[in-house]
Amino acid sequence: MRSSLLLYGLLAYAGLQAVLVTAQEPRDRIIFPHVSHVEDMGLECGECHEGVETSTRLSHDLLPVMDQCSACHDGDTASEECSLCHTRPDDPTTYTWQSTPGLLFPHQSHLPQTECSQCHPEVAGAATLVPRTPPKMEPCMDCHTVSLTDAGCYACHASLEGKLPASHGLGWTQNHGLFVHGSTGDDCAMCHQQTDCEGCHAQAQLEKQVHPANYEFVHAGDFLSFEKECSTCHAMPQECQNCHLAKGVMPLSHNYSTWAVPPSRAALFTGPNLHIQEALDKPDYCVACHDPASDSTCRRCHP
Repeated sequence: MRSSLLLYGLLAYAGLQAVLVTAQEPRDRIIFPHVSHVEDMGLECGECHEGVETSTRLSHDLLPVMDQCSACHDGDTASEECSLCHTRPDDPTTYTWQSTPGLLFPHQSHLPQTECSQCHPEVAGAATLVPRTPPKMEPCMDCHTVSLTDAGCYACHASLEGKLPASHGLGWTQNHGLFVHGSTGDDCAMCHQQTDCEGCHAQAQLEKQVHPANYEFVHAGDFLSFEKECSTCHAMPQECQNCHLAKGVMPLSHNYSTWAVPPSRAALFTGPNLHIQEALDKPDYCVACHDPASDSTCRRCHP
């Protein structure tokens, strides 16, 4: 019994010492200024990262091997001092390749039409080794227009676990409209297309969740006061024109007899043409419905 306790004690002590040694002597890190190799010496990425053009997954080790570095760091062309590149020159083998889990990225199919700097813009000019982090989604979406289906997101992501924005939690489906109206719209567009919205909101049972029941009678107030960004969901001004023309609805100001007086009848009226003053004061309101260059109403008097 005593010998067993002694054995366990020795094992625990050895484990503690290993932890202390590891804490005191961290793993090797590479000291590599890309800027002096890429910009100053003009090296191409593929010269050091051999196999990148044929790599079909991110688990492939694309780091240069020692022989590639030694081709220049031979003591004549460049220094062969190990500490020039390694933080642990006494044990450089502790530096290991770490793959990026969860992403499905074939360099092979991207490089023919994509420059390395498009996905790694900060690397070439970096004075130190840039941490291996995957590119942000924005540059990916510059080329990838995908739908939220297995053929969309899952073309690049093995799993969406931890990838959804923090806002997309419980109740997001019911409350997302509050965030949409308060955003620029570009955030949603990074993953969603307009058809994604229409696929749900075109159904009658969801319309009341977007606007209150009487909204068509009061929406002009929100539009004129810029309380809501109508273009988030509506194609403007086409949708406005289609609905207003179909229902014969015009702004109240257009009902005044002196709103727009034709030149042939101008002598019969002593008051000003009100639409001229309105156009000078609020030009944005006019172009919401009218295109002065082609609108048939405008062209009657302004050919």
